[in-house]
Amino acid sequence: MKKAKVSFSTDMSVNVTHLQFELKRPNLDYPDHIDGKYYFTLSDKEKRKYRLTNPAYALKHSDHNRIFNLTVNE
Repeated sequence: MKKAKVSFSTDMSVNVTHLQFELKRPNLDYPDHIDGKYYFTLSDKEKRKYRLTNPAYALKHSDHNRIFNLTVNE
């Protein structure tokens, strides 16, 4: 099966309950997984410790989105 690499940037609006985050590095002072409600209570410094784990799910469940910088390569 031949595959292509697709990349793009997006702006979207999504309910925070659809967002899931995980710690980038293990840290006993912070939970390993958090939801969007908890994420937005953190300070900017604490937010940098987490990454979004479900971007495809968030895109699928977004209310409004705009995709730009779309590229497709073999």
